[in-house]
Amino acid sequence: MEAALARWTIWRIMSDRMANGISAKNLETLAELNELPQMKLIEAITHGLPALLARELARRMEVTLEDMAGLLRLNPRTLQRRLGEGWLDLSESERLWEFSRLFYRAADVLESEPGAVHWFKNPIQALGWATPLAYARTAVGLRELDNILGRIEHGVYS
Repeated sequence: MEAALARWTIWRIMSDRMANGISAKNLETLAELNELPQMKLIEAITHGLPALLARELARRMEVTLEDMAGLLRLNPRTLQRRLGEGWLDLSESERLWEFSRLFYRAADVLESEPGAVHWFKNPIQALGWATPLAYARTAVGLRELDNILGRIEHGVYS
């Protein structure tokens, strides 16, 4: 009975994703995620992003999957399970998108991905000599990092 219910649940999720034009085949990289129009982005996050995007972001940010799990507010074992299943849930997808957006913004403002990685991993004065990565663990911290990047972008000492 449980196996039949699990198969039906998986079938239903996949049917919903296919009906909405959202599948792992359609969204394979963070660059594709960042190029989605707002309505498609909302649909993709609502239905769950491919878990492989968490692995890609960890690679780009040069952090371990264990660290990425913490940033996504997951137990490392849960992230491993999500990678095996192939999909993140809504809250995990939202967190992944927030980090991805902030990482790409940092790379744009600092003019390179290595510059963004360096910025995230090193203490900065604007955060009382904490690292941006430490602040990135909360929504308030993400907002503050976005504000700091805005100040840097406009030439305000930060």
